[in-house]
Amino acid sequence: MQPRTNERMIVDDVRDQYASVARGELTNETTAVRSIASAFGYTEDELNQLPAEANMGLSCGNPLALAGIRDGEVVVDLGCGGGMDVFLAARKVGATGRVIGIDMTTEMLQRARAGQQKLGLTNVEFHQATIDQLPLADNSVDCVISNCVINLVPDKSAVFREILRVLKPGGRVALSDIALKQELPADVKQSVEAYVGCISGAILVDEYRRLLEQAGFESVVVTDTAADLNAYAMASDGGCCGSGSCNSEADEAAAAAEPQSLHDGLASVMQSFDANAYAASVRVHALKSTSTPMNESNSQSKSHSFSQENKMKTVQIYDKPMCCSTGVCGPDVDPVLPKFAADLDWLKEQGHHVERYNLGQQPQAFIENKSIHHLLSTAGTDCLPVVVIDGQIVSKAVYPSREDFAGWFAGAAAKPTLPVAQSGGGCCGSSGCC
Repeated sequence: MQPRTNERMIVDDVRDQYASVARGELTNETTAVRSIASAFGYTEDELNQLPAEANMGLSCGNPLALAGIRDGEVVVDLGCGGGMDVFLAARKVGATGRVIGIDMTTEMLQRARAGQQKLGLTNVEFHQATIDQLPLADNSVDCVISNCVINLVPDKSAVFREILRVLKPGGRVALSDIALKQELPADVKQSVEAYVGCISGAILVDEYRRLLEQAGFESVVVTDTAADLNAYAMASDGGCCGSGSCNSEADEAAAAAEPQSLHDGLASVMQSFDANAYAASVRVHALKSTSTPMNESNSQSKSHSFSQENKMKTVQIYDKPMCCSTGVCGPDVDPVLPKFAADLDWLKEQGHHVERYNLGQQPQAFIENKSIHHLLSTAGTDCLPVVVIDGQIVSKAVYPSREDFAGWFAGAAAKPTLPVAQSGGGCCGSSGCC
């Protein structure tokens, strides 16, 4: 393994390797390339929407599954590559929205613009720049996405500060990236191949969360998707020319004569250690506050005094059946869920006791709580999620905000939009009647 040197050389290595991939023959029409995208969360329908140039097997997740992109929004894709996520997002923002792709590699942008021309998209634009110096105005973007790119940047704090700068107040981040579960072996950490392959440049999950919060983001959630990182080996030349189409000794000899590709180098590195034991494909969600810095400071102070003045409370959440305890690990994620999970973490930090039950995984908890059991018996799962504070149901059918919790803890009544169940009642849902 070739040792890494200084940051400038790292950036040059990354640019050279990804330029080489862009000049190569890996496309969305290659079985192995499509298999990598599928392994990291893309559906066949999504892949079928793409031009051949867009997908080169470089994903480590599907950020659009977490982004909740809406019609008319401005979305930015950092390190857009061949435009894969840009093109999928363009369908979601519609004619009144705009998607901006940012990449530092000329060859990648050539692919992206060729794909744009094929699709005839007029709500898409591409810019050549590094993602720690974005050519965008302050407070101009609704959502920032990125797919397996931020781990490649030496100064990740600079990237997070830039994202915060360009996001509108209340804007959101939805990233797919590689983060570490534990420190890498020394030889892997010093490997150029592992760096440009998104492994050795990755940081620990807790550090990822800390840097986002330090930059000024709130409601930060970093979730391990449990995807198999060995999927990248499918597009290496060791996997038969990257497409499974080598049919002769001459083909194999020609492949062997070529310089080692990004996928080949990464596959070689992964043979030396268990990548899944050290690293993870993660989903990252965070919000830019709607408050000014002064208001943020006042809010933090108020929250701190609130937790001191009020006794610890027990909060119980009864969720609909979900794939995991928080609902942020499936192929499509409700953007409300990451923020709600972060708000529950905030409650824990304030000293409150939080219990969360998933009907699909912990049905016994729903049976043992007589009020919850009665609601399910009379109204079905439409009443979920149900929020209970110190034994009293305070909301149903929606996920409350941090402000809602603060109000309830201070003795305020539940909002009219969050129906409150009375003893023996069967009211639920947004209509207030089942």
